[in-house]
Amino acid sequence: MAIPDVGAELRQSLERHRFSLRPQPDTAPGEESAHVVLDSDGETFHAGRVAHHLGVWCAFAVVRGHGLFRSEEVGRYTSFEDAVLAVLVSFTHVE
Repeated sequence: MAIPDVGAELRQSLERHRFSLRPQPDTAPGEESAHVVLDSDGETFHAGRVAHHLGVWCAFAVVRGHGLFRSEEVGRYTSFEDAVLAVLVSFTHVE
């Protein structure tokens, strides 16, 4: 899956704060998914993901540091960029 393009401002903000977008391998056609990760001191931490399903982008952010369900859906968006922004403003923990 190729990650959809994001605007220059969001791309620069992601890079400035050491975040990146990583594709989810082996997804079914039409159900793309990308992870929002934080790169810090040679380690990678998961902050959330966005998944395209049935025509909308669902945003999931890591909101708990422990437990079985660490992520919660934080919204559904028609735009990939809006879903990425929702993850960035909603996550409270990284795993």
